Amino acid sequence: MLDWLNGFEQRLQQEPLIYKALYQHLENAIRQGALRAGDRLPPQRMLAEHIGVAVATVTRVYRQAEQQGLIYAKVGKGSFVSASPLLPQAIRAQDYQCINLSIIKPQVSVAESQLEDQFKHLCEHSRLSDFMDYNPDGGSLTDQQTAREWLSQHGVDTSDRAISICSGAQHGLMLLMSCVTQHADCIAVEAFCYPGIISLANQLGRTLIGINMDRQGIIPESLERACQEHDIKMLIVVASHQNPTGAVMSKARRRAIAKIVKQYSIWLVDDDVYGFLSPELPPISNFAPEHSFYLTSLSKSMLPGLRVGYLVSPSSFRQRIDAEIRNSIWMPVPLTLALASRLIYSGQALDIQQQQSQMATARQRLAKRLLAGCEYQAQSNSYHLWLTLPAPWSSDTFSTKLEQQGVLVSSADYFCAEHQAKTAAVRISLMATKTEEELGFALKRVRQLLLQAPESDR
Repeated sequence: MLDWLNGFEQRLQQEPLIYKALYQHLENAIRQGALRAGDRLPPQRMLAEHIGVAVATVTRVYRQAEQQGLIYAKVGKGSFVSASPLLPQAIRAQDYQCINLSIIKPQVSVAESQLEDQFKHLCEHSRLSDFMDYNPDGGSLTDQQTAREWLSQHGVDTSDRAISICSGAQHGLMLLMSCVTQHADCIAVEAFCYPGIISLANQLGRTLIGINMDRQGIIPESLERACQEHDIKMLIVVASHQNPTGAVMSKARRRAIAKIVKQYSIWLVDDDVYGFLSPELPPISNFAPEHSFYLTSLSKSMLPGLRVGYLVSPSSFRQRIDAEIRNSIWMPVPLTLALASRLIYSGQALDIQQQQSQMATARQRLAKRLLAGCEYQAQSNSYHLWLTLPAPWSSDTFSTKLEQQGVLVSSADYFCAEHQAKTAAVRISLMATKTEEELGFALKRVRQLLLQAPESDR
């Protein structure tokens, strides 16, 4: 429990302020792997006595570490290292030293010409200064009409429901956690889920309950059992092209999950950012609208920088959510909303989505050919795949070794909602590279490494 403190005396020589030195040492121990996800930290009094400082100093360090998402606390059980201690480690968007397959995103080049057209139109037909002023609460009438039209095109039931405009899906998740749940509340999620959810839960002090999965995502029986064993307030689910496993729920599975949501009166957050890739399937929230929030974003389907999210909620939550939007960002960026409206009303937005889906299909075919014989889970047009690693590889060892060879992927450890037994797998984004040639080169590196044994096992 205290091994990670090795070298603390040397750090104190470099940083004489004990509070700063201890925080830096804790952060470094987590970054370097001396403390791993799920490890229990020593009680504050024990640590204080061991290094000879006041308990208040350790309390301050633990509090800052929790605010930064490095650790989380369980009432009556202590403090633990977070499953995703640092979100930038899981999703390294700005790492240009390697071929970066760690981030899921659409191809910017697909929408470049359409974006130029709409910028030109705005410059010629509008005063740009109008987009530099404050927006009305909830966006302009045009923004609201755009949102409703877009959601309708994607089969979302918006009847008698409120629509709020936020700055992307991650912002929407933060709004809902803040508005619908309280500190220490239990939130059910997929056993493997998006690291941003884990980071938010740690930051806001919510308790995640991981629900067992199969190739369709959350298993209804596992969800019902969790509802019986825990006081669950919210369920966050990605029913289409789930991140990281790629699971897609059938219509029957969606109905089954919605039935449990209604039976146990929990709030459902339908995170549908990849729903456009399976347009034939209805949003899961359509089956329980009175218990649901629907959330989507243009950032995954069109352009990463188009930070426009649409959040559909029961009308009674509208005022609360819009107040939280003002508290967090004050308002979405008007120029971004104007671009989104132009792309949607021109019909170009749907074209961009279709092209992104077609590109993902082509890249999945490439992966199928280059990873033939490997065990992985994906859909024919998913942006990513979930690669199972053969023994004796571990997720961390494989991803670290691959990074040394110039390719970034995301270790399964970053996606663990709870600290269950380690799963040897990595998530690989297929849309992150600009060209198929670059992707093919990286996938060949992946396959070559799979055929090797870790050095310690040779």
